[in-house]
Parts: sequence; structure tokens; C-alpha cells
Amino acid sequence: MAIKINEPIGRNVWAPFLIRLALGGYFVMAGLGKLEVLAAFIEQVKSFGILPPNVAALYATLLPYGEVAVGGLMIVGLWTTLTGILSGLLLLSFVFAFGFFPGGHDLFNKDLILCAAACSLLFSGPGVYALDNIRRVAPAA
Repeated sequence: MAIKINEPIGRNVWAPFLIRLALGGYFVMAGLGKLEVLAAFIEQVKSFGILPPNVAALYATLLPYGEVAVGGLMIVGLWTTLTGILSGLLLLSFVFAFGFFPGGHDLFNKDLILCAAACSLLFSGPGVYALDNIRRVAPAA
């Protein structure tokens, strides 16, 4: 079997699955990391001065839980369209906070690439091994 360099090497249902695992894992790990140092994270978000202090505290308190929830749902492939939208919005808020070119050793904000991955799920669907696929074939009551 010869591989053609201009054609996919496998079924196209695997790409969204891999994107879901990578992006979902990223969100779960990011959220858990923030929960470990929640008080310091709240102060860090307040120090950006983008939001009023009370709104910044609320955002910083809810963000880690939202990241874990969105990431977990994305990994299992439940409500993939909704989690794609929510993760895209979260990532855009990070781009807004840090800018397109955050400085340091980063060429540009990695959240732009992650946002593109989240948006791709809106067009591709969940791929294989997703609870959304089970919900789709379940008989209507």
C-alpha cells in the first residue's frame, strides 16, 4: 500500500477526536493548576486592571471551574458544539487580556492556535469515541 502525499492517511473522524483530547486536556490541566493557587490567581487577574476589581475577582474565581468543566466535556465528546463555542470564547478572552504578541519568548499568542482548534470542532463535529455520537443514535422518547 503506497501512501499518497496529497491524501489523508486515515479516516477523517480521527482528527476531531485528537483535537478534542488535546484541547480538553489543556483546559483541564490549566483549570486544575489555577485551582491550586486560586487566591494568587485572583490577585493576578485583578492586577491586569482590565476589569473592575469585583468583576475580575468573580471571573478569576469561576474561570478554573469553567476550564475544568469545558475540558472534561470536550474530552468525553459531550455537547461538542457548545464546548467548542465556550472554549473559543475563553481563548479569545485570553487573547484580549494578553494581546496578539504577549512578548517574551513567544512569537505570538498560542491561544490563537487553540482558538482555531476549538473552532474546527464546530465544523467537524466530535469525531470518534464521543458521547455525542451515542446521543445521536438513541431513540427519541
